Amino acid sequence: MRKILVILFLLPLLAGCKDKEEDILMSEHDKIVKFLTSSRRLIAEEDLGNVIDSEPPFYSTFGRYAYRHIVNYYDAGREAKPIVYWGDKIEIRFTAYTFTGSAPSNSAIYWSNVPSVIEQLGKKSDNTLDWSKEPLQITLGTTPILKGLELTLPGCHEADSVQVFMTSSLAYGDEIINVVPKNSMVAWYMKIEKVLR
Repeated sequence: MRKILVILFLLPLLAGCKDKEEDILMSEHDKIVKFLTSSRRLIAEEDLGNVIDSEPPFYSTFGRYAYRHIVNYYDAGREAKPIVYWGDKIEIRFTAYTFTGSAPSNSAIYWSNVPSVIEQLGKKSDNTLDWSKEPLQITLGTTPILKGLELTLPGCHEADSVQVFMTSSLAYGDEIINVVPKNSMVAWYMKIEKVLR
């Protein structure tokens, strides 16, 4: 009987935690969508059929809380370049930011391998992350990367400039990584340099 009472007491508490997590994720979702639609003037991919413009800038949603904008989506010759598939090895240049809902700034950068960004920040090395100026090589499905990147990179093309925004659940969750506080949204601005097969 005592066990049943304890379980009955804990159930509402556990449900409350789950509801709170969902509220936080929805709040993060709202901040990202507001930034993409108001500051960037992008539309959701699912709304493209309702737009008259011939080449409207748009973002795509992956999973529940990852968002991708391909800056050069309408560039001539893009479709002829290699596509990124699951299992491919790719080389990327990137700058990663903690994201609060407003335009990422240099003070929000927590990692980069773009030489000009590293020089501008005066960053040589870090105990946690390798601030190498070399392109980062990852193999989708093998290299451990953020879930938000894993979801959004397939379907991109070589030479794409990609902006990925993700909620904390698809980034680092409740871990503290370098200067990234736990439960932080992040944004990665990337250039896919090569698709290696």
